[in-house]
Amino acid sequence: MLEYCLNCDYEEVLEVKREPVIITVRGETIEVMEEFYHCPACFEKFTSSSGHDALEEAYREYRNRHHLVQPEDIRHWREDYGLTLTELSHLLEWDEGSLNRIEQGALQEASEDKWLKFIMVPQNLLYLIISKPDVLSLEKREELISQLSRNRIVVETLQRFYNLLQENFSKRRVDLASVLNG
Repeated sequence: MLEYCLNCDYEEVLEVKREPVIITVRGETIEVMEEFYHCPACFEKFTSSSGHDALEEAYREYRNRHHLVQPEDIRHWREDYGLTLTELSHLLEWDEGSLNRIEQGALQEASEDKWLKFIMVPQNLLYLIISKPDVLSLEKREELISQLSRNRIVVETLQRFYNLLQENFSKRRVDLASVLNG
């Protein structure tokens, strides 16, 4: 690949070299492979803007070790439900920038990961959509409720949840079918 050395202006085809590097993520050492170019003219070591990102690899390994959701899984899940970044951030009551950074690879906190895992469960998404009627447009809300309520397990689980809430916190009984059907 043709690369350019900013140190000495050398511009030739250079080979990518790889070597292990230790990166500390939240106090935990993680060994990953670093890709770099080595200039044969001035012996400077430099990375390519289009190459491998060792920090991203370290974050991915940290997420794996701690069972955190990976950025692409969040993005794909959100897109599968047709939710925009703004809509999901409002459902979570998060700053849109925070959610965007996590989707782009920033390392989430454990508390943020718990919320992401919570909302990624269809029953919980349905509950949040129903309990926050002003977050989504009426059309989007109805579409998602319809999509999620086709799953019998989701509806049964949510009905049990509503019943538990009502038994413990309310005298008024709510029928989930009437909520789902408008």
